[in-house]
Order: sequence, then structure tokens, then C-alpha cells
Amino acid sequence: MASAFQTKKYENFLHFIRSFVPLFSIFMLQGYLLSIDSYTQWLTECNLQVLLWFYFLLMLNERGQVYILTLVATIFFINFNFNRGIHDITPLSLAIAVIGLLVIAVSAFVIQKYSVAIIENKLLFVIAMIVFATSWGLLILPSQELDVLLFIALICKLIVYMTCIHLVNSVGRIQYEALIERINTDFLTQLSSRTAFEKSFDQSFKAAKNKTIQLAFIILDIDNFKLVNDTYGHLIGDAVLKEVSHAIRENIVNYKGAELFRIGGEEFGIILENTDYAEAQKMSLNILKAVNELSVNTDKGTFGVTISIGVAEWHEKDKTKEMFYNRAESYLYFAKNNGKNAVTVDGVIVNR
Repeated sequence: MASAFQTKKYENFLHFIRSFVPLFSIFMLQGYLLSIDSYTQWLTECNLQVLLWFYFLLMLNERGQVYILTLVATIFFINFNFNRGIHDITPLSLAIAVIGLLVIAVSAFVIQKYSVAIIENKLLFVIAMIVFATSWGLLILPSQELDVLLFIALICKLIVYMTCIHLVNSVGRIQYEALIERINTDFLTQLSSRTAFEKSFDQSFKAAKNKTIQLAFIILDIDNFKLVNDTYGHLIGDAVLKEVSHAIRENIVNYKGAELFRIGGEEFGIILENTDYAEAQKMSLNILKAVNELSVNTDKGTFGVTISIGVAEWHEKDKTKEMFYNRAESYLYFAKNNGKNAVTVDGVIVNR
């Protein structure tokens, strides 16, 4: 089980790389844009800068980018309006620039917070894009005479760019979501997979340690499953897996906070949030009874199915999720080593 959780330690590193690369790219672009003296040239190049910010705010959906973007916008505000200003800055134009700065900060926050809705709604997407791009023009208004027609043309150009990216990304997102769905779903039983289990188990364990939930875990294993495969064939074995998974699912459907997974071979797991031993035991006994009632018909005859179950409730002595998992698994083995077809709760068989 320990190796099953090892991949988790790489997720933070990948998350850092995913955040660092776009932010580094944007900072490099900001350095280039700040070196441009010509307002017209800057406004032309600004398309790429706005496009990058808008795209990463939508795709990465991370709060840190809002703060960094606000800081960069402030630097632009000071640089263009005070360090390079060649025109008189009137109170009105300065007020407009300040409004542009505020709109950048607010729109970035809104885009980041509601990124999923903006991506899925074309009208929201266009509105957010126009507001975001226009605010950058307002930001530097005091330092230059704004060519309205040029700016409108560039906004239209930006819309074309972003629409193309949006369409391409939508196709990619659909493919990505389909891939994630396949990864998180067991192809045979259509239950959540081992990959999905690792993520959910980790989250639930952390919540239990933080005392925000009460956590129980049930691990189930079909008895003598290898003998079924050897005697009746793997097709019958697959049918047994489907029947057992269906019986388990039917008996947890009314339990709020119960998640069922196929965690490997003939082994299943149920994560129960805000459930105590009494409820977990009741659920396990119902599952045991439902599986015992199954009857599998084959050319070689009819046979029944039994399972063994281990039930554990999280305690503070479970310092790691591996310790918690292994404790539940030890109860499962206790049931198997003591006649099978049994439910073991905290090391005690409760159905005999």
C-alpha cells in the first residue's frame, strides 16, 4: 500500500512547475514590454501580453496569479504614467488610469474565481476578455494620446486570437476530461478506480486528522476468487466481479458520504465520511448478506459467492494513511484466516 501513495509526493512538484513556467514566461514578456518606448508599438505588442494573462488566469485558476498580475499592473501604471509621461497628466486622465488598474485587479480575481463558468459560456468569455483587455488600455491613458480606433482594432484582433485558442482548448479539455474519466473509472465494474481511491483516501485522511470529519474505512475481498477463475474461467470471474460490485453499490446508495472503489483484483474499498463504527458495521453486515444471496449459473453448475470484510475507524494512533489502511487490511486478513465470509470490526468478528 505504501507504494500506492508514492506518486502523491510528485504532485506538488508538478504543480510548482505548472505554475512557474507560465509565470516566468509572463515576467520575461513584461520585461520586454517595459523596454518599449513607443506607445503604439507597446499597444501592438500588448496583445500577446494580455492574451497570456487571460489564458493562464482561466486555465490555471490560481489565486497567486491575481496578486502577481496586480503587482505587474501597478508597475506599468507607475512606469508609463510617471517615468515616461511626455504629456500633461490631467486629474481626469489619471482617474481613468486608476480605474484601469482597479478593473485589472477586480477582473483578474473574477476571472480566476469563475474560470470554469467563463470557459463554458461563450458570452461570459467574450465579455471577460473585452473588459480585461480594455482595462490595460485605460491603465496607460494619461501618458499618451489614446488612438481609439487603433485600440478597438487591437481588441478585435485579440478577440480573434482568444476565440481560436478557446476553440482549440475546448476540444483539448473535452479530450482531457474523457481521459481523466477513463483513468478514474474501472473499466470492468464501472466503479471508481484505484487512482481515484488514492486521491479520495488521501483527502479524507487529512480531513480526519484535522478533526473536520469522522472517518471509517471498509475493505472487502471476494473469497476464493482464484479458485473461481481456475474452475469456471475468467469470463465467469469477471461476471462475479460485476455482480459483487453491484450488490455492494446497492447497499451503500443511501449512505451520504460513502464512496466505493475497486482497488485491485477482487478487492474493494469503501470510504465513509462522518460515519462511526456502528453505521460501518451495519453497512458491512448488509453487504455480506447481499453477496451471500448471489447465485452464479454456469455450464459447470451453480455456485454462491462470499466475501470477507475489514472495518476500521480512524484513530489518532493512525499517524499516516498507510497505517490506517494497513490496520483495516489486517482486519480483513483476520476474517479470511478465521473461516472467511465474515466481518471484522476493530479486530473482532461480529457476524458469528
